[in-house]
Amino acid sequence: MFAVLKRLGVMIVFGALAFAVPSTALAGSTLAHELAPYRAGLVLAKPGAGPALREAGAVKIASALPIWRVPTRSALQVLPGLLRSDLVSEVTPDQPLSTLQAPPAEGTDWWIPFVHADGAVAPGPGKPLTIIDTGLDLTHEEFAGRPFTTALNRQSTSGQNEEHGTAVASVAAAPKNNLGVVGVYPQANLYFWDASPSGLGITAGDVIRGLDAAIHVGQGVVNLSLGSEIRNPLIDRMVAVTQAAGTLVVAAAGNSRQNGNPPEYPASLPHVLTVGAVDSNAMPSFFTTGSPHVDLSAPGERIWVAVPTSLHPPDNYDQFDGTSFASPMVAAAADWVWSVRPTLNASQVFDIMRASAQDVWTPGFDPYSGFGRLDIPTALTTVPPAQDPQEPNEDVSYVKPGGILHRATAPLTSAGHKSGSIAARLDRGDDPRDVYRFWVPPGKAASVGLQPSDGDVDLALWGPKTGSVLETGRARKRDSRGLSERSGTKRERLRVRNTGRKAAYFYAEASYAAGNANASRHPAGISYLLSASIVNAKKPARQ
Repeated sequence: MFAVLKRLGVMIVFGALAFAVPSTALAGSTLAHELAPYRAGLVLAKPGAGPALREAGAVKIASALPIWRVPTRSALQVLPGLLRSDLVSEVTPDQPLSTLQAPPAEGTDWWIPFVHADGAVAPGPGKPLTIIDTGLDLTHEEFAGRPFTTALNRQSTSGQNEEHGTAVASVAAAPKNNLGVVGVYPQANLYFWDASPSGLGITAGDVIRGLDAAIHVGQGVVNLSLGSEIRNPLIDRMVAVTQAAGTLVVAAAGNSRQNGNPPEYPASLPHVLTVGAVDSNAMPSFFTTGSPHVDLSAPGERIWVAVPTSLHPPDNYDQFDGTSFASPMVAAAADWVWSVRPTLNASQVFDIMRASAQDVWTPGFDPYSGFGRLDIPTALTTVPPAQDPQEPNEDVSYVKPGGILHRATAPLTSAGHKSGSIAARLDRGDDPRDVYRFWVPPGKAASVGLQPSDGDVDLALWGPKTGSVLETGRARKRDSRGLSERSGTKRERLRVRNTGRKAAYFYAEASYAAGNANASRHPAGISYLLSASIVNAKKPARQ
């Protein structure tokens, strides 16, 4: 189940089971087996499926992606036919998610000087800061009457373990009101989505609805103090769509260090700003999950928070631990940085938060504290690196027309541009792969070159029918058009010929090479220049 981080950091975990099925691939018995334990299923529909889904009592829960929630009993009746008719792309269960587990005078908590939150004056409300969690207690003295506080749906704090949302919100944005605690960004333009509206726990569908709501709020920062060891493909897609809409997604790394550091999602997804926890000695917390995806760290132990009055009478505050509370510190700080530097885009804010982190524990990057601990004044003055264009562009489905992002990226070559180039970056944990389109007329060829500048980047070319650069077996044999893996910063070059009768789009893949495994990581990643040119095809040799 999804867990929100509480006490010893409970993390919102995406269900115990996450399966994804392509259309026509799921037999009725398998469908029943997978959906039966859950109250509803989530369906990624294709055009034409809407009438049947509505008749079955389904509700469309997102507009950025055509995702529907269908009661399980109805799903088992309607989905087999829709699958046979290829009107459904994917089906997953609407898994339950669970929350991860007398304050000092306001503004004197130990973590405030630790991240230098008192070293600069926070601005008034700016970019939206959206928290998706259990409900926010709007009657709590920290939030009753707080300006610029918007509930995006009905808030509930009646269920067990529903302190989490109020606690997370207080760390991010509790106001300066001479009561209890104060957040990192007291005047933040705070939006809140209750992903546990029934009080029975967070579900994948309610997180999807929250991300969809955040997209409609506008470009800003989203905090997800939640995660799971099991990936949910529709959550993955919705996070990518949210990023493509220009919003920065921040997530807690997880609290499973003592269980072997299993991967957590969405923390391990590309371009998610992942936050680990440190103690007051700047040492990684004993529980914080380590991985190559951790970007930076923030305090996560002995954090005083506001809690719903209905669940903790007569006390309105408690002390919690967990990466769940480190994450909103970074999310609020990123929102602060973006609010005073509004000309930046989300990827630049992401880069600034990593580049401004102050190195702790072991020299350089480490999997528990990332590039270091949060430092707000430094983040406010750090010069951002150049923009990383076309992100997210991790695979063919991200860049082609009609793909999961509902927008096609600009090709490197076209009928009016016979050559083109792009400068971009890769990172082992957050951006290991970039994919680009390029156009080739019939009977012609394209020459593609890749020049890394500060690390090892490999180049691969793919044909027009490619579904994914992660294909294997027959599909890979059909679509692969070449691979160049020269070591270090040596230039990679490949050529591909269009043997068809019509012009077609091919794909170039730049990937973070295995040869970088022992090299030091840098916040800006590895830079490269990719170029493509239309050239005459070489005539085949005579036999």
